[in-house]
Amino acid sequence: MADQTQLTDPTDFGTDQYPHALVNVTNVCNLDCRHCFVFRANNPQAPRDKMNDATMLHQLKILRDKHGIRSMLFMGGEPMIRKDMVLEATKLFPESAIVTNGTYGIPSVPGHLVTVSLDGPMELNDPIRGEGVFDKVKKAVFDRDPTDGTTVMLQMAVTRQNAPGLEEFLTEVSQWPINGVAFSFYVPVKNDQTGLDWKDLKERDRVLDRVIALKKQYPHVVKSHIPTLEMMKSDVALESTGENGENCILRRDTLPLYMGDGGQFEKPFCCYGNDVDCTKCGAYAVFNRAYLEQQGRGNKSRYGRDGEAVIEALNEQVVD
Repeated sequence: MADQTQLTDPTDFGTDQYPHALVNVTNVCNLDCRHCFVFRANNPQAPRDKMNDATMLHQLKILRDKHGIRSMLFMGGEPMIRKDMVLEATKLFPESAIVTNGTYGIPSVPGHLVTVSLDGPMELNDPIRGEGVFDKVKKAVFDRDPTDGTTVMLQMAVTRQNAPGLEEFLTEVSQWPINGVAFSFYVPVKNDQTGLDWKDLKERDRVLDRVIALKKQYPHVVKSHIPTLEMMKSDVALESTGENGENCILRRDTLPLYMGDGGQFEKPFCCYGNDVDCTKCGAYAVFNRAYLEQQGRGNKSRYGRDGEAVIEALNEQVVD
């Protein structure tokens, strides 16, 4: 029997070109992480009408062609709840990446990137992500085929709560069969009351210095660029973000697709939602894009298709 699904066209986002995009494919998640920006107030990701698989694939194709999207980041919720659709959608883009909590296993997407979220060693991760999650993710990482061509990275979202575990975390996961570890920092909302951010960015500077030290200690494991981390320091951070995002490269070249009313995509203020505090932005990607632009590498492959391009794009020689 033929599929009678009526496909709708996507929201009109104008004619601007966006070489990069991200899509929240579902607002369902089996975890409830306190720092998750997707579910906090004033983000357009409260439970909405769902978009079926065929429609989402149809709309992503149209948006790809209209806006020149070459790299797509698949997020949630937990995107592996819609695994079949996501794996099909990765084929639509030269460069694809999936951000997953790893509790559904590590998907095989040869030539593309899978980023697995962990937030420190077990004693810090599990109070954030759920009891037993650290061991479950570790098992998934070790159970996968490391030769399948998928680039697998761990990413830690650093907050004031879990920052004490940075060194212990690297000591353990540096021995895992992964392609590297990335760090991003908590992105607070305006007047954030969670206690997860640093009220004084000079306090966060000390944590950045610890990540820089880890980069020097584990140069082939930590994939953060030292110059990028330096650009996140309190005395220069606003040069890359601006008071209200006016300097943010991601707001110019990345199209964030969140699920809106009626099961249609809508575009929030930035990739992290509508009420972010740009003066305290901790998104590594924001500063790394600014760094690459300064180096004349703004058009460089973001995720890669050959399984090694991402390592070339993210890695660097240790800078004193």
